[in-house]
Amino acid sequence: MKITFRTDIHESDFKRIDEIIESTGFFYDYEIPVAVELAVEAHREGQEKSEYYFIFVEVDGITVGYACFGPIACAKGSFDLYWIAVHNDYRNLKLGKLLLEKMHETVKKMGGRLIIAETSGTEKYTPTRKFYVNNKYIAESIIKDFYLPGDDKYMYVFRL
Repeated sequence: MKITFRTDIHESDFKRIDEIIESTGFFYDYEIPVAVELAVEAHREGQEKSEYYFIFVEVDGITVGYACFGPIACAKGSFDLYWIAVHNDYRNLKLGKLLLEKMHETVKKMGGRLIIAETSGTEKYTPTRKFYVNNKYIAESIIKDFYLPGDDKYMYVFRL
């Protein structure tokens, strides 16, 4: 199994992002077009201008996961992790961890000092919250009933 990473966005990634996000079973249908639109914008305008940066992970030449992140306006060195997802067929291969590590390296080179990842507090997202904790992210904020009544927003922080 050959694992490679890339930062350039191909038009074929738009469909692949849709497939990756959908395969996870973690996202609402209305979220998928948003994930794709960020890639379209970054491809059209360039990642630096759009401020949506991408890292793709490939296994044997097949794009199987990605991370999308960018600087937070009016905050020096703070970055948001907008999306991180690995196709369900490639889970449990530590590819998410590898993507995070690559993103950390990239953000550090960009002058970043911290990364914020947000997720739901529902039971369905327990594996996501464990993923962040296992990768040394700290839950520094919980906003009750953010997404819906009973669905809190957890904000995890990783300090570089």
